[in-house]
Amino acid sequence: MPKYSATMVSHSFWFAEFQAYIELLNAGYSEDDIRAKAEEDNYFKQKTAARTQDLLKVLKKRLVTLDQDYFVLFPSLDISNQKLVNLISIMNMNRLFNEFMYEVYRGELLLGDARLHDYEIEDFFNRKRVENAQIADWTEETVERLAGIFKTFCREAELLKDRGDYDEVNRPMLDLRLEDLLQAKHAHRNLAVLLGR
Repeated sequence: MPKYSATMVSHSFWFAEFQAYIELLNAGYSEDDIRAKAEEDNYFKQKTAARTQDLLKVLKKRLVTLDQDYFVLFPSLDISNQKLVNLISIMNMNRLFNEFMYEVYRGELLLGDARLHDYEIEDFFNRKRVENAQIADWTEETVERLAGIFKTFCREAELLKDRGDYDEVNRPMLDLRLEDLLQAKHAHRNLAVLLGR
């Protein structure tokens, strides 16, 4: 049975921090150097030491899903595509979010409806609860918080825009170099999500 995690409820999109971490890696800093900067200088501007630790752990897990080719390309991408790289790393790291993006967001692009309603997100979680005993055991509060996080991450990645009663679904303008890199890495599922195919 697939393993799912609800730990994302305590995570943020952390785009500026993701960007800064890659900048440090590209400048030759080691992970130990970055940890020291974060802990000693509060480089990532977190409110508590515990939050800094959580941030470092999550960013490291996200970045492990990418490789040097992404880091080299990253600085030359526009902000929108840099946000997509962050989103890709989250999709790579979290199975349930990956499934949400593939089944729900991609589904919206394929349908051309351009409107994502809360009931569609609820339907996704209800299906997962039927399919998986682990998800079925999660509290209603956990599911609601995850649904909120998923929407927030998509909004921060500029894939959704809050319109009150629904979210407007935006098709990303994927940089051709990033598209080529995803092709080269055989990241077909990520491409299917972002291109709606």
